[in-house]
Amino acid sequence: MPSIILPGLALVAGNASPYTLLGLGAASLAVYAANRQTPSAKLGRVEDAIIATEKIQQHAKANGARDQVKWLEYGKRLLDAKLSASKIQTRLLEAHSVKTWWEYLEKVKEILQSINKCAKEVKNIQTSILLTIEAERQRQLCEGIKEVRETIDATICSSMRALSIGFLT
Repeated sequence: MPSIILPGLALVAGNASPYTLLGLGAASLAVYAANRQTPSAKLGRVEDAIIATEKIQQHAKANGARDQVKWLEYGKRLLDAKLSASKIQTRLLEAHSVKTWWEYLEKVKEILQSINKCAKEVKNIQTSILLTIEAERQRQLCEGIKEVRETIDATICSSMRALSIGFLT
């Protein structure tokens, strides 16, 4: 992208037409957008999402996650997603060796569908993990509220007893 911007800056200095600059800007944006839609770029984002989800899971487990079976299931689902991403990477590498454009385009279409499916699964896993974390957090908050209420009730009761003893004597 910088290779397109630098000539554009040189044209600004030479009083180029604003339409030329607009065209260069649009072209650089189109190249950038097209690059983000390549199967390799999309797969890279899925792999980044897997890593981020693993970090969330590790943090939750380190902070005392309760239901170990649920966390093991999340771990298995993440490993499945990693395996899927690895298989997609293999298919992507194999796609470069096809002989015709039609075959290549067909393979890329299939690969993109697999990437989208994998990305959706990773997002579902991440959402499940975050919901589990929030449910645990809400349980702890409710427990804290219950303890404070019990303390308040005990304090009020002891104060009332002290007052009633004071009135009786």
